[in-house]
Parts: sequence; structure tokens; C-alpha cells
Amino acid sequence: MNEAQNVVIKAVIYAIEKADPTLKNLLEFHLKSTTGKGFELAYENPEEFKRSVSKLFGEYSGRLLEMLIIGYFKENVGLKGDVNNLEELVVYLKKIYGE
Repeated sequence: MNEAQNVVIKAVIYAIEKADPTLKNLLEFHLKSTTGKGFELAYENPEEFKRSVSKLFGEYSGRLLEMLIIGYFKENVGLKGDVNNLEELVVYLKKIYGE
């Protein structure tokens, strides 16, 4: 696992715990049972991660989680770019970490 992937996973955990800590295990179970991946899916395939989250929680809750993930980077990491979705965030991080 690379550093960019690690920070995305931390951001996902932060976001889900900020939204509702009781949903963390539910989301992880859902991801693993439907995609075979855990939170790392947010980095490896952000589109699939968002689809899976939306199937579980609904489209608007999925978008809220996505915004909380981006917010984590703005608040804690000092995100400087104009990032509007998870896909753009992953591309941005890959550039920063040289991947």
C-alpha cells in the first residue's frame, strides 16, 4: 500500500466517523461483500466506491460522504487544488505523491 492510498483510507474513515461512527463497520462490510475490497476501493476505483456507497446509503448521502472526504484534505492536509469529487482528488494525490 502506498502513501497516497493510506491517506485516502484515513480520510474515508474520518469522513464516515464524522457522519455517523456506527456506520463504519456496515460500510466496510458492504464494500467487502459487494466489491471484494475495503476502504482502499476509494483510491483504487473511486467511481465504484461512490456507486457502492450510494447503493447502501442513497445518492445524497454518498455525495455527503464524498464531500466529507474532500473536506478532510482541505482541513487536515492543506489541499490547495480545486477538487470537486473523489476522482479529481485521487488524480491530484497521485500527482503530489508521484504515482
